[in-house]
Amino acid sequence: MEIVDSQIHLGPGGIDEMVKALDALGIASVMVDEYWMGTPGHPFHLVGPSADVQRTVSPTVELACWQHPGRFSYLVRAEPDDPEVDAVVRLAADNPNVRALRVSPGMSRAEMKKFSEGGYDKIFELAVKYNLPVFAQVAGHAHLLERVVTKFPDVRIIICHCGMPPGASLFPIFAQMEGLPDSMDYWGKLAATPLEESFDAVLRTADMPQIALKWGHAPVMFDAAGYPNLGARPFLRKALDAFGAERVMWASDISANQTGESWAELIFSIIENPDMSTEEKEWVMGKAARTWLDWPAEASAG
Repeated sequence: MEIVDSQIHLGPGGIDEMVKALDALGIASVMVDEYWMGTPGHPFHLVGPSADVQRTVSPTVELACWQHPGRFSYLVRAEPDDPEVDAVVRLAADNPNVRALRVSPGMSRAEMKKFSEGGYDKIFELAVKYNLPVFAQVAGHAHLLERVVTKFPDVRIIICHCGMPPGASLFPIFAQMEGLPDSMDYWGKLAATPLEESFDAVLRTADMPQIALKWGHAPVMFDAAGYPNLGARPFLRKALDAFGAERVMWASDISANQTGESWAELIFSIIENPDMSTEEKEWVMGKAARTWLDWPAEASAG
């Protein structure tokens, strides 16, 4: 079974260590969102008339792609307020090491409002034009994707982090980042929504074939900490039944795993899941990512 991890973070000096881990665990390839842990948002340049828009860059993973062809690929974070977002997306599409874009409006109500009112539409328009899928972090607001799919029927969207709102252990971080007087109250109430109710809203997007689901951070999102993350299994079964295994891709996000499982434990929690068929495991652990990200297996040297 080929294993492709559809989200990790990587920073300076971590390439050799990462390759050793991939070899030890039998992971063929990883999709990187370069984000330097401990220095939030870096690396980036500030752009725009007021120099207040972050345009991210990916020097570490670009080097990794050249040094280890096929083992690494990466996404580009696109910002709707970047005055040159057209060029950012075009250059991403021209780079053979880039497989997708990412947008993260789910981190604040202001950005979700902008998203719902079409403020991110330019990015989706460009994604369709240049044939790039878009990872979308919507944090409990998956219903807002219907408008995007209706407007851009050829779009491909991958919902990040199971589409769930931040749970009890994460919502204070969201509230702190948003920084409004009522942030703790708002995000706390969203986090307190019953898991089944929150996930049912995500499952309803399965009716749109343009949408796939990234099965990442499931242990924290479903209060299922500790190998083998038994509490997440019923939700994964629902996702497979709704989306089909060909639209569910596994991600460890091991660089920011709040519940502390090892990389191996996150892998085996899926491949040792008795509720899944062998074919479903093959799709979730690699084939779905290969398909949705247009990433041929033969390109991997792993």
